[in-house]
Amino acid sequence: MDILPIRKLYIVPFLISVSRIDLPKPKGTCGSTKLKIMAIVCQNCDSEEISYGYNIWQSLKGQFYIYLNDCDVRNVYHHLKELREMELLKKLEPDESNEDIRSLYMITEKGRGMQIKYEPYLKILQREAVSL
Repeated sequence: MDILPIRKLYIVPFLISVSRIDLPKPKGTCGSTKLKIMAIVCQNCDSEEISYGYNIWQSLKGQFYIYLNDCDVRNVYHHLKELREMELLKKLEPDESNEDIRSLYMITEKGRGMQIKYEPYLKILQREAVSL
């Protein structure tokens, strides 16, 4: 009796489940969450609204239904940092004379050049704005 075929039955499902593991994206790439953040910041800049970490997180929750837990806000700041490093967003430091200590974010020209990539998310935001 050859037990090799039986081993294959146990090994194959194991290999299949290992191959489904999502590996992190290489640094410097834009996944869907970063594109959604860029769309939010772009929409806010175009409508002359301010973009800061907390309201970006609120938009991700409200319009895109991601990062629904309160502890997920740190992920948004991590994405914002990476977008700044890629020079797609710029951070405006708070003015010391102003009581508002929030760091504001604006989209750069390089970020606007990628608008074709985040255009579908921008359309979702624009539809939401019209329906309000």
